[in-house]
Amino acid sequence: MTGRGRATALSTAGVLAAVWFLSGIVVLRTSQQGVVLRFGATRPIPLQPGIHWVPRGIDRVVKVEVTRTETVPIGFRTGEGGTASSLRSDEGQWLTGDTNILAVELAVQYRVARPVEWVVNGRDTGEVVRRAAESVVTDAMGKLPVDEALTGGRLTLLEEVRQGTQELLDGWKSGVGIVSVALRSVDPPPPVLAAFQDVQNAKSDRERFVNEAESYANETLPRARGEADSLVSAAASQRQRRVEEAHGDAARFAALQREASLAPGPLRARLYLETLEKVLPRMKVYVVDEGTRLRVVRPDPAPLPAVPES
Repeated sequence: MTGRGRATALSTAGVLAAVWFLSGIVVLRTSQQGVVLRFGATRPIPLQPGIHWVPRGIDRVVKVEVTRTETVPIGFRTGEGGTASSLRSDEGQWLTGDTNILAVELAVQYRVARPVEWVVNGRDTGEVVRRAAESVVTDAMGKLPVDEALTGGRLTLLEEVRQGTQELLDGWKSGVGIVSVALRSVDPPPPVLAAFQDVQNAKSDRERFVNEAESYANETLPRARGEADSLVSAAASQRQRRVEEAHGDAARFAALQREASLAPGPLRARLYLETLEKVLPRMKVYVVDEGTRLRVVRPDPAPLPAVPES
């Protein structure tokens, strides 16, 4: 080979080497990581954002978006323009722990957390996330009674769905990380919504009646107990007074009996005079003119009892 041919070959080889070298330059944006496939086998550590070089023909780089968040609807579907589309009659409905049916709508957001696993196993990621979330929702709803699912159990449901879905995806090595789970609605199915509302209203009325009865009892019982204590105290006081009066009357009678046994005459006269002192102040006095024809009957006064000489 002449010198000119040799120079041409070297020049061609240099150009090819330069092209090969330049073809191995990989630029990754800040939202991307690169998974290196060496002869079809994945390397364990992905490339970080920046400029990298890999040998063309030996390594191949798969760019993975690691900051983009995707949303998977659970219990509903979104059509064009973000509007909700209809589901099958048996989809989006779950059985609660007390055998009631509720329609649950969730929005699960995810993104690629482990690019190497996602490149190997991440096929139809949205459907995988949906199936995992639906499985966890079925299990979680089966543990909750309908009243708790409609009220205070919603936060518990969301946390169980988030953790359970992430555990399933980790077990499947999907490379996906759950960002958040948002609850759109938990309602009875439309065909039984009216009947369910009637049941809820009846429960509310029952609770209201129970509260009113307890309030009335709390208000009435103390007052009744107070009145009962007052009556008992008044009865005890009256009993004590009557007993004391009876004792006084008995003592007075015993004293009169002793005096009567000693001097019955003076005692009889004193009792008569004491009686007059009590009766005469209550008697009415009439003054009659002598010229009137009114006839006044004057009963003869009863004679005073004789006072025996001492």
